[in-house]
Amino acid sequence: MSGYLLDTDVLSLLSPGRVNVPERFEVWVEAQEREGQVYLSAISIHEIEKGIRLLEAKGSVQKARALEAWLRPLVTRLGKFILPVDAEVARVSGALEAKAIAEGVNPGASDAMIAGTAAFHGLTVVTRNLRHFRAFGVPVTGVDDSNS
Repeated sequence: MSGYLLDTDVLSLLSPGRVNVPERFEVWVEAQEREGQVYLSAISIHEIEKGIRLLEAKGSVQKARALEAWLRPLVTRLGKFILPVDAEVARVSGALEAKAIAEGVNPGASDAMIAGTAAFHGLTVVTRNLRHFRAFGVPVTGVDDSNS
């Protein structure tokens, strides 16, 4: 498999209400999606769903509904491109997280599982958080240079 695994932070750039999203990035994502080269981790769906529910709990129901209305068709459209965290990915993720921690970086389990998903499937992570993902030693590119 080849392609790009979008980290949650860049996926959220494409959500409703976001401003100052680099147009080149949006164009790049659309082109990669047409080529079947864009993948998501189930962990990103978890993180966005968690954010929606936290917005509701804080009383930001309108914003939560807008995000929910964006997420539901996104999951439907990209369903076969949303990669699970199974036992093999979990093992790779655990090893990568231990490596990062041993090097003095503690990026957290969610980033480790996204990195493990990318490593297992031979994908490049697209993120705005280069520091965390470089610590995992996986192929990574930032938003600014992913669309050049």
